[in-house]
Amino acid sequence: MAAQEQTLKSQYVEKVTADLELNTAEQERIRKEIASLQEHLTALEQDQQLLIGMRAAIGDTTVAVPAPRPGKKTATKTATKTATKVATKAAGTKTATTTTAKKATAKRTTVKKATAVKAAAKKPVAEKAPASKEKPVPLTELIHQHLSGQTEPKTAREIAQALTTAHPDRNLSDNLVRTTTERLVARSLAERAKQGSTVYYTAIQHNNTPAEAPAAVPAQAENEPVATTA
Repeated sequence: MAAQEQTLKSQYVEKVTADLELNTAEQERIRKEIASLQEHLTALEQDQQLLIGMRAAIGDTTVAVPAPRPGKKTATKTATKTATKVATKAAGTKTATTTTAKKATAKRTTVKKATAVKAAAKKPVAEKAPASKEKPVPLTELIHQHLSGQTEPKTAREIAQALTTAHPDRNLSDNLVRTTTERLVARSLAERAKQGSTVYYTAIQHNNTPAEAPAAVPAQAENEPVATTA
């Protein structure tokens, strides 16, 4: 009974500790968000005061401006004076600047169009992509070729490791290789020998007939799980 109570107590302690850590982390995240929002709010308030000074300098006071909330810092007198000077200067040169800007924009547009036409004329025609990728070699053929080049029997795992090293782009599991090799055994293209709990495979060569290409494994076989053959 005492041991059970100790186990329950330990579980509660772990649960409370985890919840406390989660709570602390959430508080820290919220504090960071509040600090970031406060900085953003301060910047917006300063921009508001600057814009108010500029509009006042221009002479536009038809629209009422909402007052800032109590307790918040407003723009300094230096910033207001600077905004007034900038606005006054901008009002005095508004007409000349607008005319110059329109001419410059029209000139840039003409230059861009001419450049685009020249670039389109010089751009080479893109080469056509290959119609299709090279068809992969069937897994049965890879296994048979590998076994044919070995001087000793190999297990399914050894075959899978060797083929994975030679073909890293193919997903070859031990079960898939074992099942495919058993198909070669069933077609008399490979021989199966069992020593204790380990199964070894060797290739069978047919000298009286041309080399037979083993049947291809379905395309989805390399990506789907397969049952292990005893």
